Amino acid sequence: MKEIVSNFFKFFSKNLIFAVLLMVALGIVLGSYAPLWFVRFFITFNGIFTSILSFIVPVLILALVTSSIAETGNGASKMLLLTVGLAYLSTVLAGLFALGVSDTLFPQMVTMHSGTGGGMDGVLSEKALAPYFTFDFPPMMDTMSALLLSFMLGLTMLKFKLPVLKDAVMELRQVVMAVIGKTIIPLLPIFILGVFMKMTIAGEMRIITHVYLKIIAVMVVMLMVVLLIQYLIAGWISKRNPFILFHKMFPAFLTALASSSSVATLPVSLRCAEKMGARKNVVNFVIPMCANIHLSGASVRTIALAIATMLMFNVSYSWMQMLGFILIFSVTVLAAPGIPGGVIMAAIGMIESMLGFHDEMIGIIVTLSIALDSVGTAVNVCGDGALMMIVNRFTDEKKGK
Repeated sequence: MKEIVSNFFKFFSKNLIFAVLLMVALGIVLGSYAPLWFVRFFITFNGIFTSILSFIVPVLILALVTSSIAETGNGASKMLLLTVGLAYLSTVLAGLFALGVSDTLFPQMVTMHSGTGGGMDGVLSEKALAPYFTFDFPPMMDTMSALLLSFMLGLTMLKFKLPVLKDAVMELRQVVMAVIGKTIIPLLPIFILGVFMKMTIAGEMRIITHVYLKIIAVMVVMLMVVLLIQYLIAGWISKRNPFILFHKMFPAFLTALASSSSVATLPVSLRCAEKMGARKNVVNFVIPMCANIHLSGASVRTIALAIATMLMFNVSYSWMQMLGFILIFSVTVLAAPGIPGGVIMAAIGMIESMLGFHDEMIGIIVTLSIALDSVGTAVNVCGDGALMMIVNRFTDEKKGK
């Protein structure tokens, strides 16, 4: 029995997108036919899981961001600063683009399908299901404190070269990644199962299905537009045909679309990037680095889904609030692991604390982010080639070539 359970979780962790889609379908079926007492078991699990996740997220941010800053000291140079700066700028601008389009189009799309109120608060307040019991695991610090402490520790290590502290941070990262990979990710589909069972029995799935299909279509178009803009800019700066550059990087796009992992796509990305005409040292430096820090596709996906979800649940937001979230989100995900679901796991704390998401909203955005992870990852990976050409051009000019 123990071996069966172990194999079950291993399968889920290695086939996360399939597992999530399966749990969504199963959640809808069980939510339609299962008795209330059965559904409440999963709601109880979700409450405990959410509490544990809230405890882990600040530690995750502390470990990943601090170690990421500390590691930049191993090869700090103008090329490093240029690459990180371009990756951050691209991620922020992609998020702002998604904010503008989503804020313009989504309110009408949500109101059209969810009634005059434009949300689901009435459904939730009438049919909300309570867990049998709860456990509270208060986090040691909030996410913003963890982010600030990460910068303090990381920059201090860069300045004073503290090997003992750096080793401790690297080991903490190993612990956190082990917990995420061996526990949180395998249990995530069960959490999603509970979320969709509750939403189905509460009568919310009809609204969600109608609204999100159109929103996803708009989001995919936004992702393609971001990629087009990146290559137009890269082509203009590098004085190359942007469509030829994109064509040479396209195999990496398809590989990322299939694998949903920028890390797994890295060998293909390097081969494609070498054909784009950049210097080999630039290819070998920029492509591996951008595989972890350039997340323009993830930015579009997260901002679009966040705005749609807030509109669905009548959670108000402002442009200044979203601007602050985009700026902090773009820093936080620089250290997100390049694995399926890595970005949304790193961003949950920000989404919850800065945007006011509750359990149902987190369940929706986590589910859709993982289900659409391959598209966002493909845009991230393909966009790496555009940034590489920009870095190649600027470093050439500085060397007088």
